[in-house]
Amino acid sequence: MKHRHLVPEISPNTAVVADILERGTLSDWRRLAHEVRKEPYGPYARAVRRVVEGAYFFGTTILWKDFLDWCQTEDTMHDRRPELD
Repeated sequence: MKHRHLVPEISPNTAVVADILERGTLSDWRRLAHEVRKEPYGPYARAVRRVVEGAYFFGTTILWKDFLDWCQTEDTMHDRRPELD
């Protein structure tokens, strides 16, 4: 499924993310997951958060909410790790 807005140069919007979460292919999900993992507090992550907090897609909403929470927790823990030389 083509989602022309899923490129780093264009800020995502909730309609595009909702479309991906509801009707996207595994390839679409991988691309979105990559963007969220790369920047857990970035524009894609914020769009995912807005969608999963405002809509329910069977089998998808809980999965993406948990993934987003995990990415943000990992990012926070990474910031707290001491530097080892």
